[in-house]
Amino acid sequence: MSIAQKIFKKTPVYVVESHNEVLPFIYRCIGSKHLPFEGNTFIHLDSHPDMLVPKDMNADTVWKKEELFDEISIENWMLPAAYAGHFSNLVWVKPPWAHQMTDGIRTFFIGKHKESRTIRLTCPEPYFVSEALFCLPEELENTREVTLCVITVGKFITEPNQKDDFGSIASTLRKFLPEKDMPYILDVDLDFFSTKNPFHGMYERVNLYNKLVKLYEFKRPSSHDPEILKEVSAARAAQLEELEGYFLLLDQSRNLDDYDGPVTPRLDAVRDLYNELTREYKDSEIDWLLIHNAGSTIDDTELPYHITSKVDLDRLIEGTFKSFLNALPAPPTIVTIARSCVDEYCPEEDVEQIQAGVLDELRQRIGSEVNVRLVYQDDREIH
Repeated sequence: MSIAQKIFKKTPVYVVESHNEVLPFIYRCIGSKHLPFEGNTFIHLDSHPDMLVPKDMNADTVWKKEELFDEISIENWMLPAAYAGHFSNLVWVKPPWAHQMTDGIRTFFIGKHKESRTIRLTCPEPYFVSEALFCLPEELENTREVTLCVITVGKFITEPNQKDDFGSIASTLRKFLPEKDMPYILDVDLDFFSTKNPFHGMYERVNLYNKLVKLYEFKRPSSHDPEILKEVSAARAAQLEELEGYFLLLDQSRNLDDYDGPVTPRLDAVRDLYNELTREYKDSEIDWLLIHNAGSTIDDTELPYHITSKVDLDRLIEGTFKSFLNALPAPPTIVTIARSCVDEYCPEEDVEQIQAGVLDELRQRIGSEVNVRLVYQDDREIH
């Protein structure tokens, strides 16, 4: 990997609202040659991996950046950049209430699926299998190798006597950043410190979320055999496509009367859900596509939910986050921050405290040479 030749006089810190809005600013830094075109290390603090891909997007869209920016959303903006080669090392630093992946280092291939022409990958993590993104290496072309490292910090939250081993974390980070002048991106979602599941309280009068948990259930395979994982991934894709079809019909027709396909147990479950919802809520109050989107976040785990107390917030910011910054081998080339409060992931009542604390710790770690841009206050800056 070639080292970026340009150096910012002041480290840029971009604060956006929705997390996918950070990608244009990272691409600008690549375009200005402050970051290399390929092989960057991306360090990502978040309660969520954000490592899905737009399922139906043609892989070649990654070379048309304006189209790409229109296609991505908060959960699927990172891996398209990895497929394009811009990121080769992904370090997900997660709080202890996030269980989508276990700690450790794994390497996989990402590429264009030969049949569907979409982006798929070979990582056997249930997180990817449950989203029907897994495939066999021979099914891909134009592959890139990606290394994914998962690290949990802030262990005191769930285990009061546990301490984070920042010496070990520093050693791990040096594997990806062996030279002190190697550029990298530091990315922070403020819901790393405190997070809600915004779908939890939907249509509470019918206990909707618990019903979606059953309807969208995914059973984690016990085997790591690639052929079995491929079958499981295909079955999951069929499950999600079937459910999407029912909810699209509900969105368009406001009932299932026009459905003329086979009768399945899932169809019966959706009919029951329809009957319950329409008894309790007006038609104008029901957003069927939002219900499907909520269900699609459920697999063998639910979205993380942990509203952190004020005392623990202080410890996470002034203790854990500060120690993590000190474990970094060098200051980052660029910092991106997502507030994630409009979509109700980061609690609105906490976001200002968290943002102020994070920016304060960054200034202490990097020094006075930072240029903070509050992009969320001016949407014109995003594209």
